[in-house]
Amino acid sequence: MTDIGVTMTGLIGLAITSSIIIAIPGPSIMLFIGQVMMDGKSHALRGVLGNAIGMIIIALLLSIGLGSLISESKIALLILRVIGAIALLFIGLQYVKKSTPERKNKLSNKKRPLITGIIVSITNPKSFIMFGTIVPGFLSQKVDNPIVVLLFYSLIPILLGLFIDYLWVSIAHSLKNRALSDSKNIRRISVFGGLLIIITGIILMSESASVFFHMLGLQV
Repeated sequence: MTDIGVTMTGLIGLAITSSIIIAIPGPSIMLFIGQVMMDGKSHALRGVLGNAIGMIIIALLLSIGLGSLISESKIALLILRVIGAIALLFIGLQYVKKSTPERKNKLSNKKRPLITGIIVSITNPKSFIMFGTIVPGFLSQKVDNPIVVLLFYSLIPILLGLFIDYLWVSIAHSLKNRALSDSKNIRRISVFGGLLIIITGIILMSESASVFFHMLGLQV
């Protein structure tokens, strides 16, 4: 698998990082929870599907553009990895520092949950950070066809997003107005997830530093 720039370490690392970022209550998940509470599970699941479609659109656009850039410049991938690490640290700190994620109930539309999900996805900064910096950060330095590998790697957060969002909808449907309607519980989840994201960012930054020193011919 390493011949084409796909590594098991990269796949596992991306899967773990994606799971953490997606699972933390943000605009999309808060939208789904709000839809469940107000309009029911089926309504929210259409929003989940719309969110996935939005992620696919962003993944396609960014993978094609970034893939071409990586093909032409060896240092481009290193820069993207550093940006990805910084983005992870920023996201983690935001989740740890802020009070409670804002609810997006107002975005819920009974007649057009699918479109609402797409809009929330393509306007969610986490989507661009995920496919623009984090996904490329797990590519091997020996990648031969970055566009193909980026598209393949992008499937991981998309599929995980569908699964995790479905779990959130199912949990919200089961608990209704109890645990998930309590801002303190959501706050605890955000802080815990934020700390995990910060740790992931530190690891990615460390790996980027190792690659940089290797390019300079130095041993660390």
